[in-house]
Amino acid sequence: MEYAPIIISVYDRLDHLKRCIESLQRNELARYSELYVISDAAYKKEHIPLIDEVRSYINGITGFKKVYPVFREKNLGGNKSIRLAYQNILQIYDSFISLEDDIVVSSDFLQYMNSALEFYKDDERIFSICGFKAPFLLPKDYEGDVYFYPCNSPWGIATWKDRWESVNHDYFDRFSELKKDSKKYKAFISIGFYIKGILQADSRKEIVAGDLRVYYHMFQHDMCSVFPVVSKTQNWGFDGTGEHCGNKEVWWAKPELDTRNQPTKFIPFNGYNEELLHNHRKFQDKINGGLLAKWLKYTWVHRLWKKIKRYL
Repeated sequence: MEYAPIIISVYDRLDHLKRCIESLQRNELARYSELYVISDAAYKKEHIPLIDEVRSYINGITGFKKVYPVFREKNLGGNKSIRLAYQNILQIYDSFISLEDDIVVSSDFLQYMNSALEFYKDDERIFSICGFKAPFLLPKDYEGDVYFYPCNSPWGIATWKDRWESVNHDYFDRFSELKKDSKKYKAFISIGFYIKGILQADSRKEIVAGDLRVYYHMFQHDMCSVFPVVSKTQNWGFDGTGEHCGNKEVWWAKPELDTRNQPTKFIPFNGYNEELLHNHRKFQDKINGGLLAKWLKYTWVHRLWKKIKRYL
């Protein structure tokens, strides 16, 4: 069996990277897996010493089949740097596993990812394999090891070359395009109300929402992702060091990791479990601010409030 390469994007967070690497090293398949660590260059001079420390650590990583440090000489920005890495690596491989440096994985994460990539590789309805399971309630009678959702989670993800390269990752006004069809627009927003704000902000060029552009492609092509019923990953980035995560206590970002160490029983995609979809979306709405945020987040009121908070 060929094992997918692991790609980790890093900047200046040494403690996060160490935690991520150590969790990967506890995977039996780490010694058979090639690791690419993508280090973007500093965009501020004061970051240079931190990045030098990160790169020194990267040069000493062991426990993998081979480690490929990719050190940018000029700052490209996180989105451009990782996209270029995917582009180059997919000239060699047919799939990849991607992590950010603040992700911690279970000891069977690589087995789960590689087995799923093999199981679903010929099903073009499956866009990706995800490792994170939000702590929402599953239906009482749900007995599967995995479930399907019409979106993905970047907190530990794997996909194939043909799926990734079919996405238009460049900017265009997706919001205006989608608004032309009210049924499609409502269906897209039903993924979670937070999607609307990200869609608008990306279309206004206020942010570069790479994950949103993937969601949009999945929606337009009726694709879904595979998720485990017990989480294989945690996100430790809600400590003020991340680009979008902020500095706050986010209990749901660190669910208990899967410690069962048993093979995952994969099932073919034959449609969604509607109760599971409802529970998942209800949970997402709750953690994204509830009813008030549903109507005010990403509006002019929300932007004004952010400005006031910065001033205070």
